[in-house]
Amino acid sequence: MNRSDFEQRLLDRLRASGRPVAGLGIDLGTTKTCVAVAAYDPRSRCLRCECLPFEQPDGSMRAAVPSAVAIEGARTLFGADALAKRGQRGFPAESKLFYETKNDIGLRYTYARAPDGFQTATEVATHFLSYLRDAITDPAATSAESPLVVTVPASFHGSQRLATVQAAEAGFGLAKKKQAVRLLDEPYAAFLDLTLRAPASATPLLLEDSKLMVFDFGGGTCDVAIFRVDTMRGGPLGARLLGTSRYHRLGGGDLDRAIVHDVLIPALLAENKLERWDVSWHEKRKQLEPVLLGVAERLKVRLSQQLASEGPDPAMRVSAATLTLEVEIGGVARRLTLTQPTLTLAVFNLLLKPFLDPQPPPEAGDEYVQRSSIFSPIVQALFRAGLEPDDVDGVLLCGSSSLLPQVQQALAQHFPTSRQVLLGEAEDLEGAVARGAALQALALQVLGEPLIAPVCSSEVSLRVVTGALPLTRAGHAVPAQSSTPALLRPPRTSRDAPVDIAVEVVSEGERLVGRALWQLPAPVSTDDRLALTWRMDENQCIELSLERVDDTDASPFVKRFDAPITHRDMNQVVRCRMLERCEAIRLGNVPRADLGTAFHQIASDCGTLGDYEKGLHFVSLALQEKGDDVFLYNLRGMYREKIGNRDGAVESYQQASDWPGARFNLALLHYRAGQYDAALAAVDSALEDEASRAYRTLRGDILAKLGRTEQARAEWQDAIAGQPDWGRLGDFELGWLERASQALDQATVRDRIRSERRRLSQQSVLTSRQGELPAFVSQAHADPAGMV
Repeated sequence: MNRSDFEQRLLDRLRASGRPVAGLGIDLGTTKTCVAVAAYDPRSRCLRCECLPFEQPDGSMRAAVPSAVAIEGARTLFGADALAKRGQRGFPAESKLFYETKNDIGLRYTYARAPDGFQTATEVATHFLSYLRDAITDPAATSAESPLVVTVPASFHGSQRLATVQAAEAGFGLAKKKQAVRLLDEPYAAFLDLTLRAPASATPLLLEDSKLMVFDFGGGTCDVAIFRVDTMRGGPLGARLLGTSRYHRLGGGDLDRAIVHDVLIPALLAENKLERWDVSWHEKRKQLEPVLLGVAERLKVRLSQQLASEGPDPAMRVSAATLTLEVEIGGVARRLTLTQPTLTLAVFNLLLKPFLDPQPPPEAGDEYVQRSSIFSPIVQALFRAGLEPDDVDGVLLCGSSSLLPQVQQALAQHFPTSRQVLLGEAEDLEGAVARGAALQALALQVLGEPLIAPVCSSEVSLRVVTGALPLTRAGHAVPAQSSTPALLRPPRTSRDAPVDIAVEVVSEGERLVGRALWQLPAPVSTDDRLALTWRMDENQCIELSLERVDDTDASPFVKRFDAPITHRDMNQVVRCRMLERCEAIRLGNVPRADLGTAFHQIASDCGTLGDYEKGLHFVSLALQEKGDDVFLYNLRGMYREKIGNRDGAVESYQQASDWPGARFNLALLHYRAGQYDAALAAVDSALEDEASRAYRTLRGDILAKLGRTEQARAEWQDAIAGQPDWGRLGDFELGWLERASQALDQATVRDRIRSERRRLSQQSVLTSRQGELPAFVSQAHADPAGMV
């Protein structure tokens, strides 16, 4: 495949029609948005595809418009005018100012303090797209016919995709037209742009059987897709998708936040003689961060440009003008200054380490910054494609954050045999995805089919007693549906009681991505036949239908799962739970008497995620509602200890001292600090009220540090002595008992304790699982891959 093949195909059909045709594409970005038009002029017989310029506050014309909306009195501001209000008094985020709201689109989350019409991310996007529609002056663009193509991250789930379509339909006045808005995954759009604008350096990437990775690292997301160029066997464009990454909330904005919270805020606090814990999470996030984000971005861009032009220099640094901030700290108005905020190359490289880690942890970050690595989506896409880094022939870089020299260097080291192609300079790069969307829109009109069609990103199966029943394979075109029903049967016979069937959808053979229960009314027999049919739409949302073949009067079981390829982990479940609780509180759906408990639950979830400063904010709110509460004071002590506020932790544990557990935590705090006499006094006090085996183990540890070895061994022996009722011991106490057995070098007891901990963990999983898997009878359809 080459550039002329692609252009010629479109041009032949355009010239045959003899009429002007235009397609409009939109890259609705997290931080910036671009609109592009692909248009054919029959007089010149030429095809043009370019981004549309929009006027900026300084009178200049630029293609990229900041994805921001602000409300100033009776006026609504958009783009750069709106973003300029960030950090200003009178423009609180999610009330009068909205930016980076794309990450909230399609979620059950509202901006409760916002005026009517701006209370969801979908409504905000509708206003923003209406503004763009009215600002378009290009004659071809204003006359473009449907469909409008809007891009989304490759692994946006179903509700996010639907909300994007709704916003585009409403914003461009297309709601009454059928299929007036079509979606296109962002990496595909960048690939389309390459095929039309590929410079000579990119031509080798488009050879037969080449494997091309599209790396789209923008302001708010990081998407990766891997294609194989396949001109003989492929689709319209001659490219087959091999694998994509899941949705990653990671972008240049996270780098900016890292600079804010790791460099600028510490410098601000030091200059104004404030300790880290003197300023709460809420004050840092809602007051300081919005003011400093713009400074951080300018420092990052300036340093990166200097690095690209001059090469690395250990002494390289950039500075900005002195800042004066009027903020409220602890309820008191303060005037803070930050003299010449500075970013050095050495510090920036240190900040970038977690973002460029080639062996990324599953979850990284804190309540301020998402510190995931760009290699997380890369590893996922390679795994789904069944490839190693050396198998990739070329890496196509798009998204503004891929301009960072450190990012390009990290990719070059990870893919040493791959050709790296950057889709132009900054402005060209910003418009690549929008141009690809415009080409897709034009092709839908002219060719009646997309230039690149969606496919399923991974194998999707139904879990059955004997394993997994494949429904669709990775790389199969979507939308798709079952050709014939698959026959299942109940796992057991039950004459009087109903049987709960567990309907579990798994991806890639084992990862659970959707679960529901189907209750079969009694009587139930293993001879009953259950017919399974399914269909998957172009957004990879799957719908299952199960019915009893021999009972035509029974209603079928129908369940829709949003984007089963979407990754779900426990942390994401916790975040969604927190989001929903906060939403319920804002909407007034939590009775006043229950507010303290709700805030306590959110604070506990913060601890699960490691968001300790944010947790302290919600502990304070819970204490306001509940009053003195030893468990809340203890939780405050734990979180203060986590952030390094030792004096504050001691104070909190003392406030909670009516509970022996808080005295144990105080003893542990002193032990970790090497204050063994104070630790011994605290643990002895706890033991007076509760003869806990865990407390005895800690007492033994303290005595050992004081050099009282024999007494220490006696305490450890007392901790594991007797016949413990293992069924009544939780993992906390078992963990301390394991520690005592290790100190005594008693392998038999240690192994027994470890076995109990494993049993407890497995029991927890089994307790949370309901229903029984169905049994498989016959295959729904033959798998072509297994017949070759």
